[in-house]
Amino acid sequence: MYWHYPNIEWTEIQAKAMGIPLIKVCDEGYEGIGKLEETLKELKRRDKIIGILSGVIYSDFQIKVLIKMCRRTGLKLITPLWMKCPLMILEKIVKCGIRAIIVSVAAQGLDEEWLGMEITYDTISKLIVKNKKYGVSLCGEGGEYETFVYDAPFFKKRVKINEYEKVWMKDSGILKIKNAELVGK
Repeated sequence: MYWHYPNIEWTEIQAKAMGIPLIKVCDEGYEGIGKLEETLKELKRRDKIIGILSGVIYSDFQIKVLIKMCRRTGLKLITPLWMKCPLMILEKIVKCGIRAIIVSVAAQGLDEEWLGMEITYDTISKLIVKNKKYGVSLCGEGGEYETFVYDAPFFKKRVKINEYEKVWMKDSGILKIKNAELVGK
């Protein structure tokens, strides 16, 4: 189950960069989470997992779905960002060395120039202005923007984006990664 879809096909390279296994579960829609629940039950039995981790911050819809799923699977829900200050979250992301670019925008005030913009202190300042003027969530929690992490302290290798395409559709857009590779740090 995912609520973030731009460049989802590059999740595998991110997992390789971290040196962790990736288990793909194809399950359509928010309500059709049966395959995911079955996979989680199997991982709980086989690998002794005890919980799932989510980066949900403010979405009541997402937290409710996750709580129900965890109740049905007997897993603990871990949500370290839940109800935390968005500005604090963004500042910690930059401070700890997580490198991410904006790969989709869908909010008034965020135009094509935001696609490919890295999350930096300067970007945070610009987001604060957009938040005050248009109500844009600082962390993009309402889908205003999505990011792609290409490097982090816990990555063993970095994802190098070699080719991309910006696709703009009236008032929203996506930076579509077309070619990427893992490189040394």
